[in-house]
Amino acid sequence: MRRYWTGVSSLLCLSALATGGIPFTAAALDSPPGESATCRAVSLVKGIAAGGASSFPDYDLQAPVVLGRTAFFAANDGVSGLELWKSRGGETDTERVADVFPGSTGAEPRALTVVGNSLFFTAKGESQGRELWKTDGTAEGTVLVKDIRSGPEDSGVTSLIALGGTLFFIADDGVHGPELWKSDGTPDGTVLVEDLVPGPQGAGITSLAVLRDAIYFAADGGPHEVELWKSDGTEAGTDRVATVRVIESDPGEQILQGLTVAGDTLYFFAGSKYAMQWDLWKSDGSGPGTVRVRSLGRSAADYDASPVSLTSVGGQIFFVSGAGGSLWRSDGTSEGTSIIKQSSDARFLTNLNGQLLFTAWDDASGFELWRSDGTVAGTVVVEDIRPGRDSSAPFWLTVVDGKVVFSAETEDAGRELWSTDGTREGTALLHDIVPGPDSSEPSRLTVVGPRVFFVTDDGTSGAEPWVLNDCTPPELSCPAEMLVEARGPMGAPVTYGLATASDNKPGSPTVSYNKASGTDFPLGNTSVVATATDESGNVSSCSFQVKVRDSTAPRLTCPRNMEVWRKFRYGAPVNYVADAADAVSKPAISYEPAPGSDFIVGTTQVRVTATDAAGNTSRCSFDVKVRREYDPQTNSGCGCGAASPGVLSGWALLTAVSMLARRRRRSSGKE
Repeated sequence: MRRYWTGVSSLLCLSALATGGIPFTAAALDSPPGESATCRAVSLVKGIAAGGASSFPDYDLQAPVVLGRTAFFAANDGVSGLELWKSRGGETDTERVADVFPGSTGAEPRALTVVGNSLFFTAKGESQGRELWKTDGTAEGTVLVKDIRSGPEDSGVTSLIALGGTLFFIADDGVHGPELWKSDGTPDGTVLVEDLVPGPQGAGITSLAVLRDAIYFAADGGPHEVELWKSDGTEAGTDRVATVRVIESDPGEQILQGLTVAGDTLYFFAGSKYAMQWDLWKSDGSGPGTVRVRSLGRSAADYDASPVSLTSVGGQIFFVSGAGGSLWRSDGTSEGTSIIKQSSDARFLTNLNGQLLFTAWDDASGFELWRSDGTVAGTVVVEDIRPGRDSSAPFWLTVVDGKVVFSAETEDAGRELWSTDGTREGTALLHDIVPGPDSSEPSRLTVVGPRVFFVTDDGTSGAEPWVLNDCTPPELSCPAEMLVEARGPMGAPVTYGLATASDNKPGSPTVSYNKASGTDFPLGNTSVVATATDESGNVSSCSFQVKVRDSTAPRLTCPRNMEVWRKFRYGAPVNYVADAADAVSKPAISYEPAPGSDFIVGTTQVRVTATDAAGNTSRCSFDVKVRREYDPQTNSGCGCGAASPGVLSGWALLTAVSMLARRRRRSSGKE
């Protein structure tokens, strides 16, 4: 046979199922590249029954039902009998909810139905028959809603369905027969909606469905009549919609079943045992809008088979009818209703991205996986998983992340988990839990948050709950590098753009940062690490740089132009101070010439430079003018204004020489 190790990368961490051509088995759980190294792709949730016994002894049990992120299911631990259990996918959070029927008998919970934040179910109690119960997931919150038929007899609670926050169901209290009931979860709020047919015979109600804001159901309105009814939960709001007759002259009992809502239309089957005939009907919720679409055939064999599996896919409905299990499609009109695969024993009709996937038989390939677009030409086998007429018999088709996971059987691998995207190339063995030709017999596949629960037997633990884990890390993209101007010695507050994260599962991953946006970042480079964590605990990280820099030059203010008197023969010393400020560091100021230098007579430009710690500079200049005149207030007409010591020494020497010359002239008589 052909086996494709193509993987299902968008499905789970099972996207890489083989290494070197070896199937990914329970003994080979290393994570593929790019996936969490600590994540186990497939794992046993818990061995509920000890010693290798099966906690799911009855394969007819209901698949798990999901409330929030918790799976509820019936299981037998070998001590308490078949009771209600719950799990979030781990061993420690998998536990019995309550021992409804103490001892080893077990309450045998069935018809698990979610209404709001409560889970309703039917169970056998210690002192009553099978009645209506509810739970909030705790032992103390698991209670009998009402003993509708007091005593040990069952009330026959069936067809549980939610409309808003109210549960509707069929029950027999022993007085009114099987009739429509409703419950808000309290004893006083659990009441008969209306006694449609007075007396213990009841109205023979079947097949409840929700269309818009009402419950629709079939009921016997009298001899040889079957009627379509609706109810909003009040007696005044419970009305007959239409009487449905397969043939007007039918003297026998008629049946109405399979109520299914597709868009804004209610479809159902009506059958006449007298005529051995089934019809497809539809209704818009009104009497005139309740009409026959088409007769589906008239033979004893076809009638006994009865049509089933109304499924809405891409604006069409598909169903199975006739003794050979022919696949039909309909657009709601007589001419648009026809057989698209004759006598194919079609089963497990599943909507995958607007196309129908199902299992069916033909003489060439046996019982295999098929797809259909609603036409005969477009109804084709997806893959002959087990070539020839030895069927792989795909069961439990379940949509997971845009693919279908199912169980199928091959000669080499036995019955194991497979996956398909609806194409031959995208159909592959997903996991060989029991390597080799032996089978693990996976069943009851149920999507619970990011995981897929299922029941399987690995040959050691018995039939127990297992889980397909999501091991694919989120995709994470960090923002670009940021450059931020410092605002002070400590750096600057920085608000950065957030990283974007997406996951292969519904819901957004949680993103955290090692340094929060809006906080102060120091000068220099800081690496911000973003971490995305999905619901399964898979982690992805990325980083980006936040660079806080000081690129702003200091603010520099030069003195005004200066004008000074000459202090000595050539000029004067001059002092001055420039002003510089910076937000980040204290600038250093340099001058050319330096303050206190001697300036010659005339105008000299002083150049000033301020430099901060980051090397940023500012420059300015001003003029210093030394006048040719001495300061008249200090000169006293002698031209000996203030001067430097060297200048003063020169004047003293000249004065001494002059006085000596005068003395000589006097002594010689020449003066």
